[in-house]
Amino acid sequence: MPDYNPMLARRVVTDIGRTHNAIDGALKKLSMLTTDVLEAFGDAQLNDAMTQPVLEDIANGFSTIVAGRGAFVSAHQKLIEMKMDSNLRKVEIGCSIGPICPLPFVEEAQLREVA
Repeated sequence: MPDYNPMLARRVVTDIGRTHNAIDGALKKLSMLTTDVLEAFGDAQLNDAMTQPVLEDIANGFSTIVAGRGAFVSAHQKLIEMKMDSNLRKVEIGCSIGPICPLPFVEEAQLREVA
């Protein structure tokens, strides 16, 4: 079983969150850029044949970022699997509960009846 340093694991989790936010931010910015480019094309009254290659390149760039995001999500899931097979299995290191992160490990409470 791998023995990971919990403090380094927390840094990895923080960096993963920041990277997810950066990728999503890039997608938002590219969407806004696309809108601005279309508006500029309309304002300049450019013909469709002239603007088509630009729009295709923007769309390809968007697809590339989305594909990269998918690969990053896959890497994140693999890191979680590695964590679950390590000394950190029972340690919450900052991963938000959701479709990627499993429910946190909860130890069974030892209750006793008191009269």
